[in-house]
Amino acid sequence: MQRAKVYSRGFTLVASLMLLLLMSGMAIGLLMMVNTENNVGSHDLRNNLAYHAAEGAIEKQTSDLANLFQNIESPGVAEIEALGTSLPASSGGITYPDYTLTPSTNADGSLASSYGQIQSGPYAGLYALIMPVTLNATAQEPLGDEVSMSRQVEVALIPVFQFGVFFDGDLGFFSSPTLDFAGRVHTNSDLYVGVANAYTLTFHQQISAWGNVITKVLPNGVDATNSGNNDQGTVYVLSASGGCDNQSRLPSGTCKVFSQSMGSVTGGPTSGQNSNWPTVSQTTFQYNIIDGNWGNAGGTGATDLSLPFVNGTTQPFQIIRRPPVNESPASVLGGSRLGNQAQIRVLLSDNEADLHLSDWNGDASQDVELASLVPAGLLAGGAGWAQNGITVGGSTYYFGEANTNCAGGLGCDANFVTPPYFHGAAFPGGIKEWPMIDGWLLVEVKQADGNWHGVTQQWLQQGFARGLAVPNSETGTVNSVHPNAILIFQQQADRNDDGKLTNAGDVSITTTGANSQYNWFPINIYDPREGEPWDVSQTGANVSSCTPNGVMNATELDVGNLRKWLKGTIGTTGNQVDYIAQNGYILYFSDRRGMQYPPGQNTLVGEYGFEDTINLANNGMPDGRLEPIPAGKTQSPEDVNGDGSLTNYGVAHVGDAFGPTFQTATNTTNPPNPYNPRIANCATTARKNRVTGARHILKLVDGTLGNLPTRGDNNAGGFTVTSENPVYIQADYNTNSTDKTWTDSNASDPAHSAAAVIADAVTLLSNSWSDPGSFSSPTSSTAQSGATTYYRTAIASGKTLSFNNPNGNPTEFFGTDGGLHNFLRFLEDWSNATLYYKGSLVSLYDSTYATGTFKCCNTVYNPPTRNYVFDPEFELPQNLPPGTPMFRDVDNLSYRQTVTQRTY
Repeated sequence: MQRAKVYSRGFTLVASLMLLLLMSGMAIGLLMMVNTENNVGSHDLRNNLAYHAAEGAIEKQTSDLANLFQNIESPGVAEIEALGTSLPASSGGITYPDYTLTPSTNADGSLASSYGQIQSGPYAGLYALIMPVTLNATAQEPLGDEVSMSRQVEVALIPVFQFGVFFDGDLGFFSSPTLDFAGRVHTNSDLYVGVANAYTLTFHQQISAWGNVITKVLPNGVDATNSGNNDQGTVYVLSASGGCDNQSRLPSGTCKVFSQSMGSVTGGPTSGQNSNWPTVSQTTFQYNIIDGNWGNAGGTGATDLSLPFVNGTTQPFQIIRRPPVNESPASVLGGSRLGNQAQIRVLLSDNEADLHLSDWNGDASQDVELASLVPAGLLAGGAGWAQNGITVGGSTYYFGEANTNCAGGLGCDANFVTPPYFHGAAFPGGIKEWPMIDGWLLVEVKQADGNWHGVTQQWLQQGFARGLAVPNSETGTVNSVHPNAILIFQQQADRNDDGKLTNAGDVSITTTGANSQYNWFPINIYDPREGEPWDVSQTGANVSSCTPNGVMNATELDVGNLRKWLKGTIGTTGNQVDYIAQNGYILYFSDRRGMQYPPGQNTLVGEYGFEDTINLANNGMPDGRLEPIPAGKTQSPEDVNGDGSLTNYGVAHVGDAFGPTFQTATNTTNPPNPYNPRIANCATTARKNRVTGARHILKLVDGTLGNLPTRGDNNAGGFTVTSENPVYIQADYNTNSTDKTWTDSNASDPAHSAAAVIADAVTLLSNSWSDPGSFSSPTSSTAQSGATTYYRTAIASGKTLSFNNPNGNPTEFFGTDGGLHNFLRFLEDWSNATLYYKGSLVSLYDSTYATGTFKCCNTVYNPPTRNYVFDPEFELPQNLPPGTPMFRDVDNLSYRQTVTQRTY
């Protein structure tokens, strides 16, 4: 018994030890499993942190690269690589052992770039100056976990004239007759889509809007769903490439109707998102109409496109402003200014000192005051090269002078108004004659040596005056006074406004010699869009009246004679002007005569200085305060220069040339009002007198097919005119009715130039336009009958801002900017004529010189039959006009995780 009991205790002990060992093993295994899971989870967490850090680093590199190209016009390899030192902010001990941006380079180490097509994204297919860059980022977690990522991007600088239509602000297609305009369409703001009742609007290529796509209201708030507001025609949008090209088969499966219910928002720009919009954009139209919804959720892919220098403080209109003296041409903004890119500069100012830019060559002999035989009492004027006349073709000619010395009889005109000021000083008493043109002129050109050379005297020796007829080689109309004149400042004096020089008072036979200085008038026109505050024709005693605000003084550029000078046919040095750098020529024009200094400043800024133009509650008359900022917008529709305040300083001396009641000393209207009082007889007073305010324009004449400059080596090339002033194009320009490209898309046309006009505003004047005719019935849209005219040029210009006018007073379109169909400005009765236009329509900024609101169709014009065509040659970079502005876009080509390392 005893022995058996002892054996039993030994077995139990062994069993207990074995059980304890088993349980210990299980515990150890469980502990090991838990530790492993903890380790795995910890490593996953750390790896996750490294992954997101690497991802964030790549995004930062992409953003920094985009900002670099916005802040530097042409960054080099060093600037791009230097971004690799701008590491992301450290968080949680993350480090970046590899953080590099590596641009593609040429054999000599310079930044590689080439024209090619953008491969992906909303602008795929457009040609751009492409610079490939490789981004690499490795993020390492403190315990050793690291993730490496790589992204291939291409920085694309996109020429704007590849777009059929590009607007930086709101873009309106509404209430227009049929438009069938090919080419891509883009706006950096809201897009309004519609067309007049019973008409069609057809888009042949992609449409993109960084803002909203709006169908149910017009830009002025008028209800587009009301059939009485004429915006319920049929809109076609393609859903596959080429889908809208066969007009006879619309609608089709590849070109569908875009109805008023399909907008991205349910109403106006501040209304709610249309829940069906993603399906409409992505499925129905296959991304051929997209929005960005200002970059918020709900957008379908559009991005904004900006000029490289544009930021929160620098406005796009700086591209046409005269370069300031204290600004380097190589700076970010300076390199973008067309005045610095130009090879020909025409500069006009009230004072000689204001003519010179930072790269002026120092030759003051080419600064010419446009005045001759100035009376001794006006000591400040007429002391220079032109004082005793200019020899043109062997005879001596003088700049025109007004003469009120009727006792002498010769050239006296009772309608001349003695100016209260001359050269900034009070006009001396007793003097009865004064210069009609005046101001200082500098013409300079950049030759192949890279230096600027003054040619003012050479140009003026070709001539500076004409007869009553505007030269036009297409119609055989020659300049009867100075056949070779490039710049024209004056015309023979038709004193009784009968269109002839047969009246005894015209003294037409004396254009040279003694007293001939009295036989000239300035070249003035009346622009009722600028001159009239309201779209209502004058009646009764006011039918012949006009306002000082609309009297514009023109400098005419004879484009055909400029071509001859550049070819060496006339003059002596034109064929030495550089045409290689820009594949042709850029001519920059800036006329700052009459401009006023902004309050508290001692430099001119290149604007008119008058924004008080809307004032619905005051029948258009200035009220001295900014219009309210519309819902969903960031600036008042009157604040065209975007400085947040009402500008009206510029009207100080606008009326000085038209009588004492208009002059600053006696007209103390508060707020300043250049619309009232009115000039009683526009033809007898405004047509003849000197323009003293900032109301100066450039007029392009004699620009028919074959007359525009091309490269000096007879290769194609092009010609771009750019101006901070408004530009008016008179008669056929770079094309005409014989140009077969209008009727045969396969026809070649070697005679045309790759042309552009980039200006504050652009107005088209027909083949039948008459300067004097604009004064005879200045406020009637039927006063002049327009004739069918042809234009082939890209146009980039400003426009005015839309404003809320839901009651449509005085018309349902007042308050809009006129829409795309009225973007090109007109001044005639075109109702029985067709306007043929081939080019690209671009609005980069708001007009700050021609600030008059859109008006049609009582006082300003009646529209033409519009034949608008995108010029397909602009799709290839070699055919783009010189100085074509470029937008920056960064496109992601590929994105991959290259290495993941885990340490256990």
